[in-house]
Amino acid sequence: MSPSKQSRGAALFSVVGVCLAVGVLLFLAGCGGGGAGGGAGGLLTLTGTVTVPEATSRQAAGYALANATVKAYIWPDLSNAIAQSTTDSNGYYVLTLPNTAAGKDIVIVATKQVGSKTVRVETISPDMPPEGRQGVNLDAITTFALEEVARIRQQEGLTDISPGGFATVVARLRERLQDWNGDLTEVLPAEIGGGLAGTIHDEVERVVQQHKGALKGSTGNPDVDRARGMMQMMRDMVGNMVGSGQTEASSIQSALNLTQRALDAQLATAEAFGVRAEEVLNILGELDGQEPGEYHLIGEPSHSYRWVERVGDIPGGKTWRVTSRVQGESQGMVVTVTVENAIEGGFCFDLAAGKYTVTATKTGGVNYTMTLTPTVNEANRTITLNASINLQDPKLTQRMTFDGTLSTALRELPDDDEEPKFTSGTFNGTLSSQFGSAQVTNLQVEFDPDSSVEDSLKRISLQKLQAQITARRFSISLQGVTIPFRKLNGGGTAPEQVAIGSIQVTGQDENGKPISLTISDVTSTWVEYRDPWNGMGSGVPKTLQGKMSFTSDRLSLSGEVNATWNNPMPLDEVSPNRYYLDRYPDGTIRIKGNMTPRIGKPAAVDITLTSSPKASTPRVTVNAVFNYGAESLNASAELRLREDSSEGVVVSQVTAQMTHSPSGLKMELRSREGEPISGAIRKADDTKVADMGEARELGVPELGGMGIVKYVDGTFETMQSLLP
Repeated sequence: MSPSKQSRGAALFSVVGVCLAVGVLLFLAGCGGGGAGGGAGGLLTLTGTVTVPEATSRQAAGYALANATVKAYIWPDLSNAIAQSTTDSNGYYVLTLPNTAAGKDIVIVATKQVGSKTVRVETISPDMPPEGRQGVNLDAITTFALEEVARIRQQEGLTDISPGGFATVVARLRERLQDWNGDLTEVLPAEIGGGLAGTIHDEVERVVQQHKGALKGSTGNPDVDRARGMMQMMRDMVGNMVGSGQTEASSIQSALNLTQRALDAQLATAEAFGVRAEEVLNILGELDGQEPGEYHLIGEPSHSYRWVERVGDIPGGKTWRVTSRVQGESQGMVVTVTVENAIEGGFCFDLAAGKYTVTATKTGGVNYTMTLTPTVNEANRTITLNASINLQDPKLTQRMTFDGTLSTALRELPDDDEEPKFTSGTFNGTLSSQFGSAQVTNLQVEFDPDSSVEDSLKRISLQKLQAQITARRFSISLQGVTIPFRKLNGGGTAPEQVAIGSIQVTGQDENGKPISLTISDVTSTWVEYRDPWNGMGSGVPKTLQGKMSFTSDRLSLSGEVNATWNNPMPLDEVSPNRYYLDRYPDGTIRIKGNMTPRIGKPAAVDITLTSSPKASTPRVTVNAVFNYGAESLNASAELRLREDSSEGVVVSQVTAQMTHSPSGLKMELRSREGEPISGAIRKADDTKVADMGEARELGVPELGGMGIVKYVDGTFETMQSLLP
């Protein structure tokens, strides 16, 4: 395989694997709906994260407010806390509420003493469901929103807060104040609802006043309440798609960072060992072409000004011994190389030399031993190399060992100075050290007809690769890999198929809790793709299927992906402004999965996306079923496509329908190119419950062209609030 083809193929394979793992993980995380409570013994539970602007707390690493006290209150009583907990290092909190909190508006307040000031962050979670809720996050924007809502509570009669209304206010404030990075302690009142200080008060007050119609709670209309519930279910699902994904991604990243830091600390303490080990290899390099005998390594510590100087003979003609006179870690080190059979022409690697034994010793406990034993079977045209390394060093807390075997088959045994022509190579080996351990079982590379021929790579396979890092009990296991390659027209090779039995990664989160990710039964077929501009060939996946499961202390996910592309192309060319309908992705992707949170209701999803750019009406269709406890959403959408001479492929029309069960409510949305989105929510008997469209067209002119859902009782919420 040429380097360019190899790098492109490897990169594409890596991206496909990551997309399968991360894409399914994040998508399934979004299927949890709004509840993540009640699972453990029927307890009502709240979870979320607490973050602050950088200027608020210089001690808040990554802006997460770690080790903050979090309390919950039933609105509007903010004097009697009903639950309390503490945030972890990522600002994550869990609150267990009494069952009497179900259906109430719950205020969450996090406080932390930082130097001479008290940092306070807050939010409200309206209409708490009996199973609890996850992703109730606290930050500067939610704090501003609650402060103003609490201030006008009595004068506006806000005794009950709408979940969609508060989400609407937060979304609007986040849009306007996204760059605010001040000190919360300088603008917050001493008591919640006392009024914000400075110019921030005017901006927040203006937004809240514009959305009073959204903030109001139930008006007693049961149809509206049901429609609001459907919208809240959608909001929770979308929020969880991001919230759960961010929480787990943060946990995984934190675990990786902690593992890396622990490993780096060990490596730092053993840095001198690494320098000495490298010196042994450098000394062996200096011996190249030298006759057997006694040598001194002299010169400067810099590798550019060093050489070996012969100082005597060693009887037998099979030994080279070098004593380092160079200042530094190698000073005083004695490196000895002994071969089984004498070598003609100076030091080199020669099969006829038989066993190579290398030792490196130095006063103070340095004792390295390495052996390399080649075995040649002329009848079978095979060469086997057995390597054994044993390293003892005062900078290592335990001995480091390696044992491995490389077995090669040749097309023919090489003559002197002739390049070997391998038809296959198989490697097995184990490594053990204070840093961790690794084992490779049957890693095999096959060539057709042999390795000396260009583009001869035929197959790569691996029975098992397993590695563990001792620092934080991190491990990875890769099993059952088979990748046959095909020759490309014009040169190069690319995968013909990729099959992976399983990839499993296990570790610990920042709290020492176990986490694991397993990708299994992965199969991808590849075809040759020829670039229409330069004619170069490459391999691209045509089909992909696989399964994924993820478990943490918070949830477990499982799912599968099946995808087929009728016109496969490299991923770096999949961009709407880079092609027209004749090159637009054509195929189907189906994702199915289940999520079971430790706290909350299980969920299931089944989504099918079909792209049909060559149909009489070019389109992309989506069909999905979301099941969440006793509720479900059955959704379908169609995006009609057209070709634009300057922009490529654009969406000319969108239509979507969703049916909620058990209420029977239906939501319909439509939008044509250049026109605002519009739609309605109706009952099963076609009675309208809400209109959807631009605010100015629905009697709320102060919000201009913002998309809103306006219910028949006059209350509303913005479509923007459905997005995190």
